[in-house]
Amino acid sequence: MQAPIHIFTGILLLVIFQVIFPTAPLWLQVVVVLPLCFASHFIIDALAIFTYHPPKADWKDWFWVSYHLVIYIGSVVILIFFLVDYWWVIIVANLPDIFDWLILRLFFKKEPVCHPIADKIRMFLFKQTPNWNHKRWTIIIEFMIIGVLLTTVLLLTNFTSTG
Repeated sequence: MQAPIHIFTGILLLVIFQVIFPTAPLWLQVVVVLPLCFASHFIIDALAIFTYHPPKADWKDWFWVSYHLVIYIGSVVILIFFLVDYWWVIIVANLPDIFDWLILRLFFKKEPVCHPIADKIRMFLFKQTPNWNHKRWTIIIEFMIIGVLLTTVLLLTNFTSTG
């Protein structure tokens, strides 16, 4: 799935931990939450079978370009609002993408190492499930997930700051 879902999932994992354990020291938050953020990336990417996620970039397709432009701009806006407070969970929740797509593919021209793990999880969990990666209407699913995650993060962070 796209960066906003990974970002909000990392934030949500930290916020849920802080709601459950409000007096937990930072070291405990790091020890518990960071592995969850990292692991969440693989589960989320396994679920990408249910969303518009063509395996190859298609710069000639207006829909693909428009959708990714919205996602990239939205990701920047999200980072502007959340990066200062949640930078460490955001980075770790996106670490497989940073490593595979930025470091390995862009700089070293190598194949991804982390994402084949998500592919194996997908094959294990969703072997019999139809693949909707080329169905344009499934962007609705992705935007709904983003909306639910954002709403939950905002409600919980408001709860923890007032309660």
